[in-house]
Amino acid sequence: MESAALTPHQSLRVFEGPLSPHGPLDPRAADDLPGSQRASEVDEFVVRVYEHAVGRADFSPSGVAQELGVPWRRVEHAVGVLRALRLVKPAEGRAGRLVAVSPEAAQMELLVPLEREILDRRHRLAGFKGQLSSFVAAFEKHSTARTEPVVITDDREEIELRLLRAAQSCTTEVLVVQPCVARETRELRFARPLVLDALRRGARGRIIYPHTARGDSDTRAHLGELLSVGGQVRTTKEVRDRFLIFDRKTAFIPAGGAEGEGDGGGGAIAVVYEGAVAAFLAGQHGRLWESAYDFDSGAAGYAGTLEDLKATLLDLLASGAKDEVIARRVGMSERTFRRHVATIMQDLSATSRFQAGVLAARTGLVDPRAPRSDAA
Repeated sequence: MESAALTPHQSLRVFEGPLSPHGPLDPRAADDLPGSQRASEVDEFVVRVYEHAVGRADFSPSGVAQELGVPWRRVEHAVGVLRALRLVKPAEGRAGRLVAVSPEAAQMELLVPLEREILDRRHRLAGFKGQLSSFVAAFEKHSTARTEPVVITDDREEIELRLLRAAQSCTTEVLVVQPCVARETRELRFARPLVLDALRRGARGRIIYPHTARGDSDTRAHLGELLSVGGQVRTTKEVRDRFLIFDRKTAFIPAGGAEGEGDGGGGAIAVVYEGAVAAFLAGQHGRLWESAYDFDSGAAGYAGTLEDLKATLLDLLASGAKDEVIARRVGMSERTFRRHVATIMQDLSATSRFQAGVLAARTGLVDPRAPRSDAA
């Protein structure tokens, strides 16, 4: 059993500097001690020692250990944490004694220098931005990025750089069509905060997702973010393509090949700087927007779009399309798609998909004259 009393030598160790779990730290180390490390060391006992010290003219760690009936090393460690947080300090003119400091005073000592440093860094950042902006016109004049009407690339860094440039220069409008968060490609994931930032700066945003976004918690959370910064969101029965358009001047579209949805890939991207093409795609977006359903973050579940989704699934089933194709077009996993099909068959009292299609046609849920060209 360790003695509750401190020897003179042990008492001096408390004032050699803040302590870590591994021993004393240099007094200057408190300025470099990460906030997360300090926070992780603060526990109920540290707070208890602080409460014991508050209101007293002064105190000694050995006295606190004796009064609380705990080993002196526990108090020694707690005092080290409190000193690192500037919540206790040596009492003036009283050797070996400490005094508690108010959290407000500790905050001033710890945080004000950090806030001053942050402010200085912001000023430096603004200065660099101002200086670099002087070179933008010269770069734009000679950059091949603007002279090529279409750039096709599968280089992730180049795609992200071009997205960053287009989003940062966007001032009027962002148009997006994309799948749910769980199935979005890497460039769409990278573009999410860029779109939010453009909307915060005042650009109008119209974003289209599949109906299945309403049933996905991660996607709903993102849609709520879009709405909170003034974006407009609608959902539609199926998303055949994905694209982003900034100011009807620059468009990002798939350049063919494997979609790579859901695995962080996405294949090659065509970056289109031709205004006529971007405007044409914007028109396609507008027609899709007209038939889509408004998304309300306060509405639960599919909010009236489930029947539209069910009819779409039946149409695609009747077309003979494969499960993976249907699942991709409506924006859900194959497992979720099969669950929906099982529910539909149960609702129709059908024993097979073929019978479900026949019954759906008889009841008017699908159009029996609909083309069957999507079976691939």
